[in-house]
Amino acid sequence: MFKKKTCAAFAATLLLIWIDSTAASGGRRSPTPTPPPSPPPAPVLVSPVNGASLVQPINLSWNAPPSIVGPIGSYTWQVSTSSTFPTVIASGFTNQEADPAIPIRTSDMVSGLANGTYFWRVKASEATVNGGVDSAWSTPRSFIVSGLGPAPATPTITTPANNAQFHVRESFNIQWSSVVNAQYYLLEADDEPTFSYPINLTLSPIYFGTQSGALWGNPLTIYYRVRAVSVDGVRSLPSATLTVQITNAAPIPASVSPVAPANGATVQLPFFFDWSDTPNPQVPGYDVEVNTSSNFAPASMVLLLSPSRSDYMITRDLLAPGNYFWRVRALHGDVAGLWSGGRAIMVTAPVTPPDVNLFAILAEPVNAYGGNTAHARVMLDNPAPAGGAVVSISTDIPQVNMPATTVTVPAGGTDATISNIATGPVPNSGVSVGIIGDLFAGFANGRGQNSFGILPILYGASLSNESVVGGTSVNATVTLQSAAPPGGTTVRLVSSNSNIVRPPPTVVIPAGATDVDFTIPTSAVSVATRVIFETGTDVDGYRAPQTWLTVTPPGSPPPPPSLSSLTLSQPTVLSGNTVTGTLRLTSPAPAGGAVVTLQGSMEGQVIVPQSVTIPGGSISATFTTTPAPETPFPRWVFIQGHYGTSGGSQARILEIDPAPGPATLLAIGPAGLDVIGGNSGRASVALVIPAPAGGGTISLTTDNPSIIHVPASVTIPVGNSATSFAIGTSTVTGLPTGGNVFASAGGVTKSIFVNVSPDPNAPPLLQSMTITPASVSGGTNATGTVFLSSPAPAGGISVTLSTSNATAATVPGIVSVPGGQTSANFTVTTFAVANNTSVTITAFFDTTTSANLTVTAGAPPSPTPPQTLPPPTLLSPAVDARFAPGTNIAFDWSDVTGATSYTIQIDDQDTFPSPLIVNQTAATSQFSTSTLPTLRMWWRARANGTGGPGQWSAARRFEVRN
Repeated sequence: MFKKKTCAAFAATLLLIWIDSTAASGGRRSPTPTPPPSPPPAPVLVSPVNGASLVQPINLSWNAPPSIVGPIGSYTWQVSTSSTFPTVIASGFTNQEADPAIPIRTSDMVSGLANGTYFWRVKASEATVNGGVDSAWSTPRSFIVSGLGPAPATPTITTPANNAQFHVRESFNIQWSSVVNAQYYLLEADDEPTFSYPINLTLSPIYFGTQSGALWGNPLTIYYRVRAVSVDGVRSLPSATLTVQITNAAPIPASVSPVAPANGATVQLPFFFDWSDTPNPQVPGYDVEVNTSSNFAPASMVLLLSPSRSDYMITRDLLAPGNYFWRVRALHGDVAGLWSGGRAIMVTAPVTPPDVNLFAILAEPVNAYGGNTAHARVMLDNPAPAGGAVVSISTDIPQVNMPATTVTVPAGGTDATISNIATGPVPNSGVSVGIIGDLFAGFANGRGQNSFGILPILYGASLSNESVVGGTSVNATVTLQSAAPPGGTTVRLVSSNSNIVRPPPTVVIPAGATDVDFTIPTSAVSVATRVIFETGTDVDGYRAPQTWLTVTPPGSPPPPPSLSSLTLSQPTVLSGNTVTGTLRLTSPAPAGGAVVTLQGSMEGQVIVPQSVTIPGGSISATFTTTPAPETPFPRWVFIQGHYGTSGGSQARILEIDPAPGPATLLAIGPAGLDVIGGNSGRASVALVIPAPAGGGTISLTTDNPSIIHVPASVTIPVGNSATSFAIGTSTVTGLPTGGNVFASAGGVTKSIFVNVSPDPNAPPLLQSMTITPASVSGGTNATGTVFLSSPAPAGGISVTLSTSNATAATVPGIVSVPGGQTSANFTVTTFAVANNTSVTITAFFDTTTSANLTVTAGAPPSPTPPQTLPPPTLLSPAVDARFAPGTNIAFDWSDVTGATSYTIQIDDQDTFPSPLIVNQTAATSQFSTSTLPTLRMWWRARANGTGGPGQWSAARRFEVRN
């Protein structure tokens, strides 16, 4: 809803006048418009009676008017201090529920008004085919508020100060005092101080906790106030109004100050920049500049970072050894603070043990919930040297603190555990959805990172029934996403109608537990009523998805079955073992059965079936999880089932604990490898958990063994998680080739793509070409010969040929040089010409070479040159198709009449310069390959006939990428 703007009404009037005058001047009668539907009569107010003196809360009720065109879809009510309603100090509405069996309410509750005289009115909105039509407002009535009744006390806004100023896109927090007996709070924000409804900026319905965040994208003045709301939905009076101005002329705080390294310090990579905090840190919060000049000239800047914390780890990939100057400044939305003074530093090279590199840093698990501590581990690709390997660790998340700045991998080991990573709850910004950042590790010349999330711990609430008869209790479960931290987790519950459904104000999930079950009583009703539950946590201000319950009067038709409960045979399981789950419905499944959908995975590893069918007439069924995946640390798997209409969702948490198991592959890296043929590269493999007694064996294979050579297997010693191995390659000529290297262990297979290129310093294989004789009469054939600098490899090579003048001389599209040979001949067919004509014949392979032929005029007569074949049409892959490395890609194009073969070319440039990635003759209009490099490429095709090559098709782009 938005306030009516005078300018918009004026523009609409101009538009109507323009349309009318145009129709009149055109001389054409416009069709008679369809008259708008007649509005329904205004509702008739029932209570309170006119002039009644009341204590809050006050129940407003009215009679439903008769509908004219369609059913009444909603009612809107307003309260004002004047019978003319120049300002509206309270407003609300009731809507038709999605379930047509639930009648629209003709009453609502108002509270939070100061003592005094007020006027109220109601209008109805009728649903029609073309939208809706509103009734007139009812005749206003007055009432007198003579007391606040059970309203909570009024909260006080404590932060920021009144008339505070912030910059555009600078976030800030609004905090207020806690109020006894407040179940939640309403925060209102408007662009004018009367808060006349509709409120333009924010009317946040529910806030758990006593804080909210704000960020505005344009200059304006905002007015804030907050109310406390009791468990019965009774509102307090509003707080005093807080005025905040958003302007880029707001004061800028004092500049932040460098802490470390000190001026003139010598630091060895990796190292940390550290500086003082700004009073209102942002995301990102700072700029850090590194420059080779003390005056920080833009041309000599070598590094600019924008972190969200007041420290940052620098590794060799970010900064080379050398002499530098550094400085820092804070960011305040669209405005940057002042730069600190510069500091000089000397950066020296890191310690680089031979053949020992950082393989990975892994968060275990990848998310932390509700302030729980977390774990991570760092892995080297080979055992640490004597004395161990010191790995630097850090994070870019302000709410995460590593236990130290380094962790040591012991001598002979590949792993080190980072224990007790402290995490704060998600900042209570009013839209608490989580923070995703990274954990970092730095060692030698390498840097690793792993995504890490700080998320709300609450999943939400589920009910055993979608609908119950009033007076019947319903079972409820509040579920977390991981075990509650020390001290437990308190969850608030709010009912939209506590007179009918009254849950406990709070439930506490003890430390280490993941859920709590409890019973909610309901009261008898005369008409079906839907009640909405809100659940949330004060610690992070998280508001979970709503849960609904329909309460019906006695004698109502029974509701259809829905999922009533999901239970597990045990709350924890060791890796490699299974758990049995039981699904139960509220009533027997219908004929054909009830299909309950299931979800449950441990970071992508699904452990439950996609669905379970409860047979018709039955009320329950069971399922068995797959063996729990290996894990080095405890993990929590969220298992959810759903069957129903408006609810029917149930959830439980299964804890998976570490247990010894077979060696199971975690990863192979790097993702891609480029090697010059004849040289070797290195790759690394890692296990999910450290290798068991006897070590862990990983099998290795390749799909291109003639070019790529790997050992049959590698063994990781007991207690270690990773190792590296050499990948040998054969010399290649002409075009790059490659293939996949596969690693397998414990039933898991993963791969990397190895791209093998010719030696760029080796002489070209295609050396020269001759045409004999160099001059022939038109219609007389000549012989061409291509020469190689060394014997062709096994399988031979295909050299592409072209002519500069196909009307005088043609050549076959391809000449093949068999394996082991150094030359091959081809026929040059010539045709009669009116004048002596010079033709250039060109050969393409890993370089380009040409020879000239002169076709002379005169006898003998020549046959008519054959017609050039038309270009084929490319069919697949589609334009801009993408493929993973190693995918067998099928290229297909249309057949061309008269073709005896086809040529396909693939290259990383759309001009197809030599050498090409692929230049291949195909007997049919199809070609496939799985050895293309990870590049963006283009492909084209042409037909070859008895008269020579045809026209090229248009080029089409595709990409091979990870």
